[in-house]
Amino acid sequence: MKKVVLLLTLMIGAALPACEDPNGHHEMAMPAKASHMRHPEQAIKVGISSDKPLVAGETSHMTVRLSYAKDGASITPDDLDIVHTKKLHLLIIDPSLSDYQHIHPDAGNIPGEYTFDFTPLKNARYRVWANFIPTRTGKEVYESADIGTPAKDKTVIDKTVSTHTVVDGYDFTLTLDEPLKAGEADMASMTITKDGKPFAQLQPVLGAFAHMVGFSKNFKSVMHVHPLGEEPKTDNMRGGPKLEFHIEPEFKGFYKIFAQVRIDDKIIFVPFGVKVQ
Repeated sequence: MKKVVLLLTLMIGAALPACEDPNGHHEMAMPAKASHMRHPEQAIKVGISSDKPLVAGETSHMTVRLSYAKDGASITPDDLDIVHTKKLHLLIIDPSLSDYQHIHPDAGNIPGEYTFDFTPLKNARYRVWANFIPTRTGKEVYESADIGTPAKDKTVIDKTVSTHTVVDGYDFTLTLDEPLKAGEADMASMTITKDGKPFAQLQPVLGAFAHMVGFSKNFKSVMHVHPLGEEPKTDNMRGGPKLEFHIEPEFKGFYKIFAQVRIDDKIIFVPFGVKVQ
């Protein structure tokens, strides 16, 4: 069956072609950025293909290909350092900022290729942020590519500000020390309660007690941070009821934030909505 393929090269300072945004408008593509600053010497090609067109509720087998833009060399698992227990993280989001998935591909049979199964909840073009550390540079980077077909209807983002969420009976509250401002660092904390009592039984997930990932409404930024303080050294350690984070959003406007935690061996994604001045 013919593969659906899109290849996107991102390079700081390079001229980039026009592309279509999630709402069907055309504009100049901008370099993707993240809370971990990108470095000019890092120019990575991220190619993504699927065995069939993406359809909401159906599982597609996906292939990611990583290579260096300068010489075309494949980036194999041996060329990657471990970052939070994995060599490659994929942070996947739809244009409405509602379907977030965090996936770890397996190495494929061809050098530089990685495979995974993906089940979208939306009929839309998804953005995939690949997070990894090339051994060649030792610098953590985020590179993005898109997969899927743009939705026929205009994408609507629910921009409701929400700092309290209940998931599976657990209460999660996000507290900001100061109003968030673009390009400025701020401290945030997340507290967890169960039946009105502090909950301190968070299990380690990918080398931390939580992962906090934020996406800007302009679809051009990802913010990925971990709790401050000592990270768990064994799976028997437990965290909570309060975790503190250092966050620095890049753009003004609405951000959707997802906290990823593990409780009773189950991965839970906790959504929040914040405004950045």
